[in-house]
Amino acid sequence: MILNNIIVAFITLLFSNLNSFICRNFHTREKLKAINLIKKTPVIDRDNSLIMMEEYYNVYYYEDFIMYKLNYTFDSLNNHEHVLQEIRSFFLVFHKDSTNGYVYFIKPDNVLNYNRRVNRDSVLKVHKFESDVYDTLLNFKPDSTYQDKDEVVRVYKDPPPPNSVKQTEKFNLYFYYTKKLKEVPETFSKKMDNIRGMKLCKILIKVSGGYYKEFNTSFPPRELLQEMKEITIENKDEILGYFKKYKTSSL
Repeated sequence: MILNNIIVAFITLLFSNLNSFICRNFHTREKLKAINLIKKTPVIDRDNSLIMMEEYYNVYYYEDFIMYKLNYTFDSLNNHEHVLQEIRSFFLVFHKDSTNGYVYFIKPDNVLNYNRRVNRDSVLKVHKFESDVYDTLLNFKPDSTYQDKDEVVRVYKDPPPPNSVKQTEKFNLYFYYTKKLKEVPETFSKKMDNIRGMKLCKILIKVSGGYYKEFNTSFPPRELLQEMKEITIENKDEILGYFKKYKTSSL
């Protein structure tokens, strides 16, 4: 009888600890959030056709820590000839109040290559989409504003270019704001990200096309896009692992 009671108590304790572990793990994962940022820029080729250039990166938020998954072009040369050229990724992790962080470079087989300590701003200024190019729009009232309870769209129709730049084409700019990402610190434009309780989540620029005398050619109509969205994290264990590596490295 005593043995049975001990077994029952042990099983109860085991399941209690297991349930506690599952709950802790669940809440840890719930604290992990991520957004994807993408920029699409049409480039005009020599035959006047359009080539869409895409850039993107992810940002992960966990407790007081931030991590960027950034991309770079890897080149392998042999006798000054390209053997391999591909897009690879690395992670930059830091505490939100720290000026320094760690970068982790990953091989294509997902094996950690190496890590090193860096100044976070020196890395981010090369890769982030944040810009002050839209700052002059603060001096203009939008031509149109569309609003519902969760979204606002501001439209600027062919505003004067900054610094008196000669402009052949017309540029219509659309700024989209949402409540869904209002807690996200990442931004495309600090000054235009200025609606309280909302986040500037998308910038769409529609270019009319036009003739350029200096190039003796006409550029076709085109659209430039920047957008951020919250994403589902499929590889949560891997992402949490880099935050853990950073905590260990920073100690």
